[in-house]
Amino acid sequence: MQKEELKKSLLERIDQIDDINKLTAIQTILNTLENEQLSLDDINDALETEDFSGYIKEWLKDM
Repeated sequence: MQKEELKKSLLERIDQIDDINKLTAIQTILNTLENEQLSLDDINDALETEDFSGYIKEWLKDM
């Protein structure tokens, strides 16, 4: 199923839900997914390596 069709299908199904508990559960799931994505972004940013090639070149010149 293509992305736009999937979104439309999900929205239609959510629109049919009248139970506040089910809607709250869906909201919680979406919030959790969003928080996990933000956490992964933070981890990926933290794991980026710093370029030390300039320092190494200068160190080698001084040897």
